[in-house]
Amino acid sequence: MPLFGNRKNLPKPLCDEHGPCKALAAISVFEVRPRLRLLVTPVRALGPDPMARQIDDELSLVLCVDAGKKGGKTEALLIAEHSADQWSVSRAELWERAFANLAGEPLNRQSFNASNGDVLHTVNGTGAWPGAAQALRLENALGGVELPHGALVTLPTNNAFCATPIRSSSSLNAIRFMIDLSKQLQTNDPAPLTSSIFWYRDGRLENLNVGDNGMMRPSARFRDMMDGLPAA
Repeated sequence: MPLFGNRKNLPKPLCDEHGPCKALAAISVFEVRPRLRLLVTPVRALGPDPMARQIDDELSLVLCVDAGKKGGKTEALLIAEHSADQWSVSRAELWERAFANLAGEPLNRQSFNASNGDVLHTVNGTGAWPGAAQALRLENALGGVELPHGALVTLPTNNAFCATPIRSSSSLNAIRFMIDLSKQLQTNDPAPLTSSIFWYRDGRLENLNVGDNGMMRPSARFRDMMDGLPAA
């Protein structure tokens, strides 16, 4: 996934006056490694110089540090590109460690069997850290499910996602139900993410551009994959 933003052309805040940078500066490299995490957040919520990977026009995956509880809620310190240099650790290692750390977060998994043989999974975080970013490590987040053709995924809130492994062309029938379920999960959430349907494959999420009528405008890559599947 491409990095979001262009570091060269963005202004840098004065870090001695910038709260998040000051907080990050107090964390040593030994402390920061186990506290690295990933968060799915709206693009509009990002600062000017984020360490982020764009999911689509609405959402990004951001690299941050678990700063513990504050006021009863877990605080996430978003890492700016310019502040990452302080630990003398490559950016690739920071991202890899953050992905690895997600494996230690507790998850609640539920599954529902459809009449055509498909399985709908719902997953939410049950610990301090939100669970939506787990969709980027979907095979593991579903408990070791193999996904040779990927899966249909929704990200209704920052703590939950839904996924239907793609088994045949009839798996697309799950889209309408997944949209309705996502809207239900968003009902009591003060800051819902999106009702979009994504295709997960090999650690990436691709927006299928599904309209309210259920029609989609997928990429050629997705169409080629679906053309090679059995009908049912």
